[in-house]
Amino acid sequence: METREAMGAGPGSGSEMDVELETAVYAATEAGAVVRDLYDRAAAATYEKADGSPVTDADLAADRVIRGILRDRFPDDAILTEEGADDPARLTAARCWVVDPIDGTEQFVRRTGQFDVLVALVVDGRPVVAAGYQPAAGLLCAAVRGRGAWTRLDGDAERHPLRLDPVPEGTPPRLATAVWFGAPANLPTLGRVAARVAGPPPETLETGFSPRIFLRGRRCDAMVGIKDGPDRSMASEWDFAVTDLFVHEAGGVVTDLRGNHHRYNKPQPRNEGGLLAAADPTTHARLLAAVQPELLAD
Repeated sequence: METREAMGAGPGSGSEMDVELETAVYAATEAGAVVRDLYDRAAAATYEKADGSPVTDADLAADRVIRGILRDRFPDDAILTEEGADDPARLTAARCWVVDPIDGTEQFVRRTGQFDVLVALVVDGRPVVAAGYQPAAGLLCAAVRGRGAWTRLDGDAERHPLRLDPVPEGTPPRLATAVWFGAPANLPTLGRVAARVAGPPPETLETGFSPRIFLRGRRCDAMVGIKDGPDRSMASEWDFAVTDLFVHEAGGVVTDLRGNHHRYNKPQPRNEGGLLAAADPTTHARLLAAVQPELLAD
């Protein structure tokens, strides 16, 4: 496990959540090493879950690693993972670890490298610690509420504090969505939203809401998830929790389509109200205003 010095904890950094951050990073990277080994050796068999989505030996192995670390370090905390049976007892816990052993299993199977191990600690419904690790690239993205976000590549001695590049003034924002967030059915709706901010037609990404989404070289300035009708739930809590905190701490904004923060550790662990994530507050405010006519039309 990394030392406090390697993690950047020291005089003036504060001690709150240091152990939780260290644990989240350790769990994500240890599970990521297992995933990378299976990926490199093409040694992970693929199965089909009841909902038709894929799961691999790598998902299950990563889940075991993460659960073991979390239970050893924080035995009284609840755990909610994509690959584990849901325990209703988590609803009485103020602290719940929300985990996706592999976010992007389809990308793992297709061997694109665009998948991450996601580990977040949620306290009283909001993420306070987040670690996302991309095994194929050795890229770690992490954040602590109120203490900022940072990245680090395998082999780097230091972490790199991160502030997202805002959309330049006068430049139309580029919108994106994904099949997990309503595409392709939502493209006409998003086309109208983009037109209201003089932006280009939205792009449909093959990946989900990764913590890497707004890093340099990004393909979009905002991710929007919207469905027609009253049910705007989409994806699951483990798909959002890490990126929610990471983007906020890096200077962006993540809300639902009404501007409300997402809540986590709910009875039904689905994300409600759609998704509006932007690389900076000004872009988020512009898009929040642009999307409201679509909600009123339902």
